[in-house]
Amino acid sequence: MTKMATEGLARKRKGRRQRLEKPKKQYALHDCALYGLKGVGQLADRLLLKPEGLDALVRLEGGYKVWIKEDRPVQEALPPLRRIHRRIATLLRRIQPPDYRHSGVRSKSFISNANQHLAPHASLKLDISKFYPSTTIHHVWKFFARRMRCAPDVAAILANLCCYQKKHLPTGGVHSEVLAFFCHKGMLDALNERVQERGGTMTVYVDDIVVTMPGACESDLKWAQQIIEQARLTMNVRKSRVIRANAQKLITGVRVHKGKLSAPAGQHHRVKMLHQAIAENPDPSDLTQKLRSLQGHLDHIAQIEPRYLPRAQGHRSKNRAVLLPPR
Repeated sequence: MTKMATEGLARKRKGRRQRLEKPKKQYALHDCALYGLKGVGQLADRLLLKPEGLDALVRLEGGYKVWIKEDRPVQEALPPLRRIHRRIATLLRRIQPPDYRHSGVRSKSFISNANQHLAPHASLKLDISKFYPSTTIHHVWKFFARRMRCAPDVAAILANLCCYQKKHLPTGGVHSEVLAFFCHKGMLDALNERVQERGGTMTVYVDDIVVTMPGACESDLKWAQQIIEQARLTMNVRKSRVIRANAQKLITGVRVHKGKLSAPAGQHHRVKMLHQAIAENPDPSDLTQKLRSLQGHLDHIAQIEPRYLPRAQGHRSKNRAVLLPPR
């Protein structure tokens, strides 16, 4: 590709966030490029940096922008540090995940996650309070030093790079999801082992942990709480609950009931209300936003219920000029 073409592609993508890869080829943890690093030079090489560039990043202060979303602070690294976070996330995503992990894994999704809970048994929904802020710099250092067998000083540099103000994983970090998973994989493995012994299934999608197994009850919540607290985390008792076997279950945005998956009633209601709002008040000032919102809801429903795919495609075709404006 010529330099001009490369620059043109960069301009086209400017302002558009790249998605993290879902790697086709995966390897064992000990084959990860971050495994067994003994010096800063090795670390800089794995992160595609010159040693002096790494030193500058380690000294970087105020390398985050922070804003409030739904009454919660979101910490996101600025571009120089975000590139490092993206590189770390990419390398960790290439590690072969356990079967129960469904986020960030090729051929898996929020739908495959929900699909594991069709069995006619009760389910446990486990909620961990402030998952990323509760994943401290100690958790991160311990993962790199003990699980990844990095030298202590290298593990410390990685922990500092990965954590907001040297405290915890940033809530808006591109690396936070996969790194939190590996920091707490021992706890998740312990939960999954117990579940499998009971003939059940556990899935993890980001911080959404769901267990479906014969005889699941309140005492199992207490057992899960003990395992979670041993990992220096806190289970949100108010949000964690048992769902009866014959009850509707909402799992990662998918309705599970009587052995079938469907879109939640709320999604269908929002589609109906958007159609009504567009028909009653086609104000050009916010028509584009409403049409795009409607397309998003239709696409989401169609992913879960393929019979709605023609409707989503028809809406996109009809409003192509608005949804995909000419450059």
